[in-house]
Amino acid sequence: MFIVITPENEIPNEIDLIREMAEFPITFHVRKPTFNEEKTKKWLLKFEENQLKKMVLHQHHELIEHFDLKGLHFKETHRKETKINQKIEFYRLKDKTLSASFHLQNEAESQNLFDYALLSPVFNSISKNNYQGKDFHLKNPLKPIIALGGITQNNLEKTKKYGFSGVAVLGSIWQRSKPLESFKNLYYKYLNIFQ
Repeated sequence: MFIVITPENEIPNEIDLIREMAEFPITFHVRKPTFNEEKTKKWLLKFEENQLKKMVLHQHHELIEHFDLKGLHFKETHRKETKINQKIEFYRLKDKTLSASFHLQNEAESQNLFDYALLSPVFNSISKNNYQGKDFHLKNPLKPIIALGGITQNNLEKTKKYGFSGVAVLGSIWQRSKPLESFKNLYYKYLNIFQ
């Protein structure tokens, strides 16, 4: 699985870049923590239906009632909500993918509530300063685990060797001068390694 996480803040040509990336068989994690619900809704309205079906929301989960999105992502704070199991079952019945973030390997490997987990930071983060990688080597996860944190062309092969089912990228695309070119280079290298 190849996941592109949206940049937190708006960047020039972001919508056009995402539309072009959506031509590839990937998943987008829409992570816009500074956007309120209305701004997130306006952002989503800029995409076609086939593009929206590739998107997983990190915030404002209720918008999935208005858009045919791929699924929902649950942060650690979401997972501590009292009615989390009911919420998960409700969306599972609607055939939505459900994912979650983890920072501890044993928690990510032993979880079976979500379709897949993002485990971070695997390598030193590109988008977050002083966020040191933990060089996770997976043992026997119950569900697929996606590597997040510092993913580059140079360490992509290690993620497969470490037992990950795919990668999620942010800084190695959005913090480059040519995001689309960076995306394509990473994606094609990913295909050579994971396919």
